[in-house]
Amino acid sequence: MFESRQQSPEAALVTAILMQAYRDLFLTATSGHETFTTQSEQNQAIAFLTDQTGPHARHRAFLCSLIGWDGNVLGERVRRMMEGADFPPTDKTPAALKRHAKAVKDIRTRWQHLKYPHALPASSV
Repeated sequence: MFESRQQSPEAALVTAILMQAYRDLFLTATSGHETFTTQSEQNQAIAFLTDQTGPHARHRAFLCSLIGWDGNVLGERVRRMMEGADFPPTDKTPAALKRHAKAVKDIRTRWQHLKYPHALPASSV
């Protein structure tokens, strides 16, 4: 998803911001301060990477434009992954693949909750 090439320091900063938002999708979110990522921060990362309109979409589009990417294309790719397309793992060791599969399941569950916050849980239907 992210290409590597020689970048200016400014472009490297923008790329790092986008990559951090992507990494935040996969971190275990907590309700407290035990980790660097709270559920609220993870929700912000989801919104930043997937919103089609509004301030998050505009901010993503602006940052992407600074490095020659299309923020709408990035958002569409992440939305497709949230809906079932592959989230490519970066580490392919067996333990990492297991953690990745769980993280993908968790983030997709969170995505569904954010999209449909008033829907009943599957066990209540």
